[in-house]
Amino acid sequence: MRECNFREAPAMTRRTVILLLALQTLIGFSVRAEDSSTNRLWRKVVMIGASASAGFTASEPLGGTNTVHHRLSRYVDAAIVIPHEPVLNLANSLFFLQPESSGKAQMARALKEQPSLLLAVDFPFWFCYGKGTNDTERFLRFEHGLKLLEPVTCPIVLGDIPDASAAVNKMLHPSQIPTAKAMAAANVRLKAWAATRPNVTLVPLSRLIQVASRNESYALHHTQLPAGSTRSLLQNDELHPTPAGAAVIALAMLDGLQQQQKFPDREVNWNPSALIESVRNSLRAGQAASSKPAGH
Repeated sequence: MRECNFREAPAMTRRTVILLLALQTLIGFSVRAEDSSTNRLWRKVVMIGASASAGFTASEPLGGTNTVHHRLSRYVDAAIVIPHEPVLNLANSLFFLQPESSGKAQMARALKEQPSLLLAVDFPFWFCYGKGTNDTERFLRFEHGLKLLEPVTCPIVLGDIPDASAAVNKMLHPSQIPTAKAMAAANVRLKAWAATRPNVTLVPLSRLIQVASRNESYALHHTQLPAGSTRSLLQNDELHPTPAGAAVIALAMLDGLQQQQKFPDREVNWNPSALIESVRNSLRAGQAASSKPAGH
């Protein structure tokens, strides 16, 4: 009996074989993608939070051409060097007005997107700061903020509560600032809450704000920011990050995340100056494209 030659096989058989081979390739690709923690991590990155994440500068309180340079998601996008969807930024600079309702709405939208990674570095801030007649009231509101985060099962990055009292009468009213005792209690609770949830990464935002306020040195991954240079990470309001500060916060989030998710160094550009330049060039290119006459 002669061996069956593929070229001589009936057309239906050939089509079946081709379809089976194609299906096998697709299945193999899908399995490899699902087996890769890195692919899962960057598949759908969503950002929630307040003005530091949304981007804010006092010269443009309602947003503008300068505000976009402060948008935190742009620096995360610039930092992740492997192909990925742009970070979906749901943060809002008016979050402070109604943190409970704003937080609930952002969480509902974020969960609907089925994120692979949720970045929420300044989400807890206004559940401690803002309105509050006493420490107990603030603590209860902080608990409510944590409750909103409980449904998250994907990796999530949160910032701790910084001492932003230097911003009093600049960006913050004295009544909006919690006592030192309330800040400490919120951070103790946040740390305990995160300790029972392996998907949570805590970023020491309080340390970064303190360093910048004092213009001290700051170690970030393989980079050392020298003393005398870090004050430039904060705007004059001593609350919101400059573009340089946004780049450092983006890398601080990814640095903390790497310690838990163990993704390779090569997947992130760890140079904050390079991120600033990348965002600047991207915005210039976008402005140039939008200014071209129709048909060009």
